[in-house]
Amino acid sequence: MGYIIAAVILALLIASFRLWRTAVRLDRLHLRTQAAWAALDGALARRAVAARAIAAAGKLDPELAIELRTAARGVDGVDPEQRADAENDLTRVLETLPVGIEPDLAEELSDAAERVILARRFYNDAVRDTRALRDVLFTRIFRLAGTAALPNFFEIAEYEPVQPLPRVSARVVLLDGADRVLLFHGTDPQRAATRWWFTPGGGVEPGEELVQAAQRELMEETSIAVAQADFQGPIWWRRARFAFNGVDWESTEHYFLVRVTEHSAGNRADVAISTDGFTDLERETVLDHRWWTVEELQETSETIYPVELAARLVELVGSGNRRRTTAAEQIRIR
Repeated sequence: MGYIIAAVILALLIASFRLWRTAVRLDRLHLRTQAAWAALDGALARRAVAARAIAAAGKLDPELAIELRTAARGVDGVDPEQRADAENDLTRVLETLPVGIEPDLAEELSDAAERVILARRFYNDAVRDTRALRDVLFTRIFRLAGTAALPNFFEIAEYEPVQPLPRVSARVVLLDGADRVLLFHGTDPQRAATRWWFTPGGGVEPGEELVQAAQRELMEETSIAVAQADFQGPIWWRRARFAFNGVDWESTEHYFLVRVTEHSAGNRADVAISTDGFTDLERETVLDHRWWTVEELQETSETIYPVELAARLVELVGSGNRRRTTAAEQIRIR
């Protein structure tokens, strides 16, 4: 008889221990699920804020900006049962964004989108583990979940922005004796209607220093040979994200100032430019070149890159400063 009583007591102790252990584990899983949802909710909110910032930046087509702003606002305060649909609506709009948005905003959106993907996976993993333990017969018989709500999976379409290819460029602000700047007129072979003006320069090759790349590019694109000692700077830098010839690029551009003095005040004779060194792609996409005055840049309605070129040229015209700046001293421009 004593053995039976001892066995019963032992069984009760084992059952009690299992009940306690399961209850503790289930409680921890619920807490993990709640924490995972809080992280996911925060990541989704950050994505919405990034979307609103892009809509407000003024770089989008007005209709797209309104659609993006509306979708971003639509996820705020929405009923939990409608949250996934609202987030999917925002994702659909985000997928239509062009690549030419501000690099800082694009980076923020990309980071927020990546955090949403990770947070959703962590949350759904927590939900899976919690539901699996709650579905165990032992848990259901003894109602170990108590009154805690059964967590639901959160399924939305994943939005992963296309990651641009990085590129470092050395560009040249080439001024003649009349303080005019040389610009090339370019187009995109896949978007023939697109036109813009830009400075000479191009990508830095492996092993090159910035000034070496600037010197090489200037020679290849204009046939003007300039000693490295005559390159001032880099004076400016900017980051630009753009699509060209079907490729999405994120370019970090460093600008050097070079002055050439051939100029006749009587007939405004241009410095001789030869584009014989152009690549096949450059011959296809560079339509023309010309020298621009500051006044012409300020008055034109054509697209000029960098955007601040006219304003920054005012600071350079007549400057006798030939000090070689360091990378940390460069002025960031748009």
